[in-house]
Amino acid sequence: MKSTIIVAAASAAALAGCTIKSTTVERPAPAPVVYAQPAPTVVYQAPPTVVYQAQAPAPIVTPPPGAVTVNYNGPNGYRLAWGKANSYCAGRTGNSRVELISNDETAGRAVFLCHRV
Repeated sequence: MKSTIIVAAASAAALAGCTIKSTTVERPAPAPVVYAQPAPTVVYQAPPTVVYQAQAPAPIVTPPPGAVTVNYNGPNGYRLAWGKANSYCAGRTGNSRVELISNDETAGRAVFLCHRV
């Protein structure tokens, strides 16, 4: 029995010398991440430059020899101009045929060429 008491005392002494210590490490809360938005970039541009270019004038075409220019207006003006050119060519060259060279409806001007038949 004496030995049991010694074993028990030794066990108690051993247990008394052993202590368990625990340490809890607390991590600090992470700092909030703040994204700074960049200031908007302002670009100043000059207004576009407008260049007006003059249109080339229409070339002046001289009618060939034997041609007649007739000015006309109105809805039937072109048909009447053809008749006038036919009369003119018949009076100048006798038996002739009329050929249309150009017709500018905006200006009311037609150019005809007289062909002798």
